[in-house]
Formats: sequence, structure tokens, C-alpha cells
Amino acid sequence: MRIIDDNLKKINNRIASICSEFGRNRDDITLVGISKTMGLEAIMEAWLAGLKNFGENRIQEASTKIHQVEKGPTWHMVGHLQTNKVKKAVDLFDIIESVDSLKLAETISGECEKKGKEIKVLLEVNSSGETTKYGLEPDEVLLIAEQINRLDNLKLSGLMTVGPFTDDLEQIDKSFALTQKLFNKMRDKFGVQIKTLSMGMSADFERAIKFGSTELRIGTAIFGKRNNQ
Repeated sequence: MRIIDDNLKKINNRIASICSEFGRNRDDITLVGISKTMGLEAIMEAWLAGLKNFGENRIQEASTKIHQVEKGPTWHMVGHLQTNKVKKAVDLFDIIESVDSLKLAETISGECEKKGKEIKVLLEVNSSGETTKYGLEPDEVLLIAEQINRLDNLKLSGLMTVGPFTDDLEQIDKSFALTQKLFNKMRDKFGVQIKTLSMGMSADFERAIKFGSTELRIGTAIFGKRNNQ
């Protein structure tokens, strides 16, 4: 029984419906399947069902998977990245979405220079103000973005945020609206290179579409309940 295939069809239909409701173009939104804790079989089922982008948050786990999967998927680093793991991250991933400091960006830039490659990066913003979350403070995003944009071998492409863990739609909307505002300011400042507004997960992706998200990071709704880890 191809549960993941069925889940992807349902998610894609729902995304299309919400896009229609808010006057969005479905083709402007990238779906990233968050495959953390999921095995190779689940990833391959999703890949064969048409999913092209996968997100992982732990270097060691991601390394095992990425080396086993055939070339083709685009791999996104979505978890907190420590500077001492940047070398492996640059080897493994196509996009690093969780840049939360100038120091981290400088380290990534240095590793890319050694390897002669360029990598896309997103700045992670703590838009909800929750102390348990990583990310730049909203009022420092533009300044840090300007400094990171000067670094070699990095392609600054936008923002990522994790919405508040709450059922309060007003709080979720406030977080997404703030991130959208920052994204628009970045695009005004840096131009067309700022393309990615990564926000919205299984529980709140519909709200994220309303506020202009161009990338949805969905795990449970695609792969099912996660293995405990």
C-alpha cells in the first residue's frame, strides 16, 4: 500500500486549493519533505511519487541517507547547524536554511571556498520570540543579511522561520506576517536573488501560504508519525 504516494497527492491537492483561495500560483511553491528519522525506503517511495526536495536536520543521519540515494533530489539542511559540522554540511547539502549568525555564514563561506563551490543559504529568523528556538532576532535580520550578502561562495536566497507551537491562529499569523514583511524588505534591498520564503509545516502550512510562503517544509503529513529518536 503506497501510503506516502497517497499522502503526497492529498497534500498537493490541498496546497493547490489554498493557493486558489488566496490568489497564489501553485507553481510558485516548493514542497520539501522533511524526512528526518525516516528510512531509505520511505524516502525512495516519496522520490518515486514525484517529491524532488528533502529536508534533514542532523548531519550524521543525513549523511547515511544522502550517500545511499541516487543523484537527483535536492537536499535541504533545516536543523540547527554547529560550526564544527559545517564541512560535512557543505559536502552533503544543496541548501542550508538555518543560518542564524554571521559567524556561521563566514564558516560556510570558508568551506565553500576550499571546495570551489557555491551554496544557497537562508537566514533563520525567530519570528515568534520563543526562547527555545534558534534564529536571528527580527530587528537584526537586515543588518546581518547585508553582511552575509558580501561573503563569497554564498548565494543569499531568503528567509526561513518556524511558526509558534500553538493552536492560536492569531499568534501564527503574527509570526508569518512578520517574516513576510522582512522577506519583502530583503527583496527590495537585494533584488531578485531573494526568492525563498520558507515557512509552514504540517500543522500550519495553510496559514503560511496565506502570508506568501514559497516553500513548505512538511514531514508528518507526508511520511506519517515519526519514529522516536
